[in-house]
Amino acid sequence: MSADQTRTEAAREQADAQAAQTGRPLLEVNNLKKYFPIRGGIFSRVVANVKAVEDVSFTIQPGEVIGLVGESGSGKTTAGRAILRLIEPTDGEVLFDGVDVTKLNKAKMREYRKKMQIIFQDPFASLNPRMSVGDIIGEALQIHNLARGKKREERVADLLERVGLSPSHMRRYPHEFSGG
Repeated sequence: MSADQTRTEAAREQADAQAAQTGRPLLEVNNLKKYFPIRGGIFSRVVANVKAVEDVSFTIQPGEVIGLVGESGSGKTTAGRAILRLIEPTDGEVLFDGVDVTKLNKAKMREYRKKMQIIFQDPFASLNPRMSVGDIIGEALQIHNLARGKKREERVADLLERVGLSPSHMRRYPHEFSGG
């Protein structure tokens, strides 16, 4: 791990500890909205909007895990994508560790995405069945230049242990886990 990565990791751990002490939420979503325009007429003007996400608000404390549940087409994925700014929200506020990510430029947002992730329920739709769990988790570490080689393997093992799995699970494939 490089010196910059070590400082980033230490800063993240310090921020988590400070947030836990101050009671500040890790993620706070306030009145999130995402509308998709419906265009019509000869000039392709906006004639209406599809309200995919309407006034969603919630808070996640450090160490807390939540699940977003709803019917098919209710906007769960759209809400997640808007929180990560993979699509731009129409309105609302998304505070990650006290910073409103809706106000960040592209370069800063890229840095914040290293700390944020959506995990979809269906592993067959979200995970490559030809890759081992270790390769899937390690891929993000490599893409973001966080760890390579032996360090990557050690980090994957640590992450698996944090979620209650054995480091030996890194050699398994998604279909080998019950319930995804």
